[in-house]
Amino acid sequence: MGLESAIEKLDKYYGRLEKGKAQKIKPAHVEKVLRKLEAKAQLLETELEETTKETKRERLERKLELVEEQRKRARWLEEKIRDM
Repeated sequence: MGLESAIEKLDKYYGRLEKGKAQKIKPAHVEKVLRKLEAKAQLLETELEETTKETKRERLERKLELVEEQRKRARWLEEKIRDM
């Protein structure tokens, strides 16, 4: 699962939550997306450490920020689902 598909899944889950269909979202599914995002963050951090080219570093930093925002969304969603 790439970064784009993880974001799409989270968007889909948020849509279900808004429609009152959160019971269809299994915590294990959100945990899987969260694990994928965490793996992607580690990969980006490793690549960032190895990169010396400034433009590539900026691009990787933006991607890392995006991944962190998605991780926050996934954690929030996970808490909401567990509270139901």
